[in-house]
Amino acid sequence: MEVAVYGAGAIGSLVGARLHEAGVSVRLIGRQDHIDAIRANGLLLKDQDQTRRVRLPATTTLPDDPDIILLTVKSQDVTSACRDIAGLPSSATVVTMQNGVRSDGEAAGILGRDRIVGCVLNISATYLQPGVVEQNTSALLQVGAPFPESTARVDAVLTLLSSAVKTERVPDITRARWTKLMANLNNAIMAITGLPIGKALRHPGLVRLSIATIREGVKTTQLGGFGLDQSRRARTFRLMSTLPMPLAYLVFGGRLAGNFPPESTYGPSTLQSLQRGSSSELEYLNGEIVTLGERIGRPTPYNTGLLNGGRRVFETHQHMTAEELLRSFRF
Repeated sequence: MEVAVYGAGAIGSLVGARLHEAGVSVRLIGRQDHIDAIRANGLLLKDQDQTRRVRLPATTTLPDDPDIILLTVKSQDVTSACRDIAGLPSSATVVTMQNGVRSDGEAAGILGRDRIVGCVLNISATYLQPGVVEQNTSALLQVGAPFPESTARVDAVLTLLSSAVKTERVPDITRARWTKLMANLNNAIMAITGLPIGKALRHPGLVRLSIATIREGVKTTQLGGFGLDQSRRARTFRLMSTLPMPLAYLVFGGRLAGNFPPESTYGPSTLQSLQRGSSSELEYLNGEIVTLGERIGRPTPYNTGLLNGGRRVFETHQHMTAEELLRSFRF
């Protein structure tokens, strides 16, 4: 089996390296500086147990004959990447591995519903320097068929990914994506302030903003006709959205930083994109809630405020202090 990882940044490089170590024939496809570094010195992979160099094939162009393409570009790049894939002579399975909820539909619109397998990433990784990737938390990948036509392709993807990373098959990948989206609504807070997650989500005001944003996201999603899955995280988000705000803050305020201690320097993918000079995926995160709210006539002041603040930071490359950000909101 030939596997191509198209869009090898933090997650793509990490998963590709793990697959290579598991004996899979895999090739990374990424940006020139990252590929040059990997070709020269191998990929420096840092994880929770060890640091090592992994030498594996890497290029800037897609090969013609992959059996499976792990699509790990950012959400905003899915359409252009799928047009590239459409030009290949193969009918490879394409595994969508983006934040947000649109990638399955966007990929299927170009490549066909029968080729798309969805994958939700429950993992934190860092890529700020060419040739270096760090895994910051444990990993769980969730795979499933976003369309009935692609059901037969899921088993091969599950077998492949399970050889390298803990992976589970889920009955409803769409609900799993909406659940992950609720967690990603916080990305804007770190991008706007420039604070690592362990510090930002211990700031009392930013924690209140985070909880208010998730509550608004859950309620808007439900009223818009979409649902979360049955995971423990989804149950937490539902409870967070139903408790009165003071009680939600009391119950969940100390938990949001999760596995990131105060001294952690990890910033989520949106902040990393800003630091690398890449484009923003916030339209696919907070923007999803804002768009849905407009469609159903429900105000979304928290997600709208974070979306607008994130846009300004990506335009100006000037962070706001926590206090400056918080002045835009009422709790």
